[in-house]
Amino acid sequence: MTPSRRPRILIVNAYVDPWRSAAPTRGFVPRAMAPYYLAGRFCRDRTDVRVYDEVHHGALLNRKVHGWPDLVILTGLTVAFDRARQLSAYFRDARPDVAVAIGGPIARALPALCEEVFDHVCQGDVESIDTLIDDLLGSGFRAEAPAPRFDMAAGLSGLGYVETTKNCNFNCAFCSLTGESRPYEPYSSDDIDRQLDAGGRRLFLAVLDNNFYGNNRQDFERRVDLLGTRWRRGAFRGWGALVTGDFFKRPENLALVAANGCKALFSGVESFDPAVLKSYNKRQSLSSDPYTVSRVCAEHGIHFEYGMMLDFTQQTIAEVDGQIDALLGHTDTPLPGLLSLTIPILGTPYFDEAACAGRLMPNLRLCDLDGQKLVEWPKEPLEHVVPYLADLLRFRGRKRALIRHAVRHAWSRRASFDTAQSLMSLLGPLTRFGGIPRVGSLSQMRQTWREAPRTYCAMTDPLSVSYRPTHRLAAKFARDFEPLHVTDGEGSVTQEVRAAQGRPGG
Repeated sequence: MTPSRRPRILIVNAYVDPWRSAAPTRGFVPRAMAPYYLAGRFCRDRTDVRVYDEVHHGALLNRKVHGWPDLVILTGLTVAFDRARQLSAYFRDARPDVAVAIGGPIARALPALCEEVFDHVCQGDVESIDTLIDDLLGSGFRAEAPAPRFDMAAGLSGLGYVETTKNCNFNCAFCSLTGESRPYEPYSSDDIDRQLDAGGRRLFLAVLDNNFYGNNRQDFERRVDLLGTRWRRGAFRGWGALVTGDFFKRPENLALVAANGCKALFSGVESFDPAVLKSYNKRQSLSSDPYTVSRVCAEHGIHFEYGMMLDFTQQTIAEVDGQIDALLGHTDTPLPGLLSLTIPILGTPYFDEAACAGRLMPNLRLCDLDGQKLVEWPKEPLEHVVPYLADLLRFRGRKRALIRHAVRHAWSRRASFDTAQSLMSLLGPLTRFGGIPRVGSLSQMRQTWREAPRTYCAMTDPLSVSYRPTHRLAAKFARDFEPLHVTDGEGSVTQEVRAAQGRPGG
C-alpha cells in the first residue's frame, strides 16, 4: 500500500455468462448485492473503494482498472472460479504488489485450491472481511457502523434491496447452501433498519433472502411487520421476496404479507413431477403448483414467479414438452421466471449422487456447470435431447406462443395488478426468452462476436474466448487460463477437484 494516499480497494463479482456474452446484463432481479455489502465494511473516509459487477457492468476488460487497486476482493458463484482466477492474473500482471482475496461460494466450495491460487481466502459471511481489513490495512480502516453501499450501485432503476435472514432452513440436494451446511439465521431489527436506511426511498424493495419465510413464525411476522411499517410510511410502493413452498400451505400467510405491502413472490417450484421433487429432497414444494399458487397470489394482488428446472436424467422430451405446452395453454399462469437444467454444484448431495451414479459426462469443466447445457447423461439419446434443449432454451418455434401468452396473461390479471405488476407480467417473459440482444463497450462486443456457437452439450461445447488472455501476459500466468476439470476422460471426479474440496482421493 502507498502510505501517501488512501488504500485502493476493488471488489469484483466474477461472472460466467451462460450465453457467452461479455456485454452487461441489466434489469435482472435480484442483482448481486454482496459486493456493495462488502464495500460497506470499509471506512469511507480512509479508503477508496470501488465495485465492479461483471453481471451488471459486463466483462472486466479495461486494463486501466487492472492496474488501479492495491487490494482486490473477488466473489461470485462457484462456476465462476476460472473467471476469478483469470481476473487475478490480470491484476497481478498489472500490479505485482497487489493483494488478491477471494470469498463467497467459490472459497467455500474449493478451499484448498483457493489457498493455492489467491493470497487470502475468506470462507465466512460478509462480516468475516473485517479480519482481513485489520490484518492488511491496520486499525481504523473498518467502518464503525457498517451499512451496504447502495449509493455505489448505479442503475438500480428505483429498486432497493434488503436482506433479513441468512441461508435456508431446508436442505435441497442441488443447492449450494446445503453443501455449505450453514445455519439459517435472522437479522435483528436494528440490522434490517440500517440496511433500509442505507437504501433510502425506493419505488420497490427486493428482499434478498434465500428463504424469507423461514422456520420461526414469530420471527417471520416480526420481519413482515418491519417491512410493512416502512411501506406504510411511503419508503417504497411495495416489496417482493423469495419463499419456499411451505409458505403457501397456510392461506393466512398471503393475507399477512399483502396487508403489509408485498407485491411479488418468487418460489422454486423446480418441477411438476413429484418423483423428481422427492429425488431433490424438495418435499416442501410437493403440495404447491404454479397453477394454483399464481391464482391465489393474484387474489391478494401479488405477482407470482417461480423457477423451473429441466432434468433429462429423469424426464423424457415428451414429458418436458407436455409441461411447457400446458403452461403456454394456461394464460392465467405465468411462465417460469427461471428456466434451467439441474446443476450438479460442487459440494452438494446432488453432485455426489450424480458422480457415484456415473451420470456426469467425461472431461467436464467447472465452467460447464452453468445450467444451460447438458452435463449429465440423459435417459434418451443425446442426438434427440441436445437439439430439443437448444430450441427450448431460446423458445425457438414457440416465439408466437410466447408473445401470445405474455399478452393474455397480463390482460387476465389486469383487475388484480397495478401498472408496475402488469408490465412485469408482460415484459418479464419477453426479455427472458425473447432473445433481446445486449449491448456493451466496443471491447465487450468484440469479445462477444469472437465466441464460437454454443452446442448445449458439455462434451462438444468449445471453451469461451475468455480463456485466451486479452493481451500478452507473463508466462507464469498461463496456468490461470486453463479450465478446472471436474471429471476425467471416464467421467470420474478428478483428483484435482477432490483435493480442492479438501477430500481424500479414490
